[in-house]
Amino acid sequence: MSFVAFPLRLENGFLRRVDEPSAVLALIEIMARTPHGSWSGSSHFGLRDYAPGAAGRPEFPKTAVAEVNQALLDLGIRKYEVESITRETGQEQGSDVYAVSLRSTGEQSQTFRIPYRE
Repeated sequence: MSFVAFPLRLENGFLRRVDEPSAVLALIEIMARTPHGSWSGSSHFGLRDYAPGAAGRPEFPKTAVAEVNQALLDLGIRKYEVESITRETGQEQGSDVYAVSLRSTGEQSQTFRIPYRE
């Protein structure tokens, strides 16, 4: 089954499609750029407010994982959950990369990296 890709783009007159994990990861990337609680569909949607200063807040990964997973549940996405979010130093000064471990029911975990500039 294919899913609508983010950002929305036309391909041969139809919305571009991707596989299910790619669609969920794109949604998590959108969450990373969205202010927390700014979307009426889920008060847990949005992580942008959590990331600044995360290096000095050891509770950040646990809180962010809980918020993402609750937002996914609010949206009816039950097949996937985030296992962990870890901060890695980016290659450019002033940038960080957050590695997101996404787990699908009945499948092995895969780690995907979502860049976030702090």
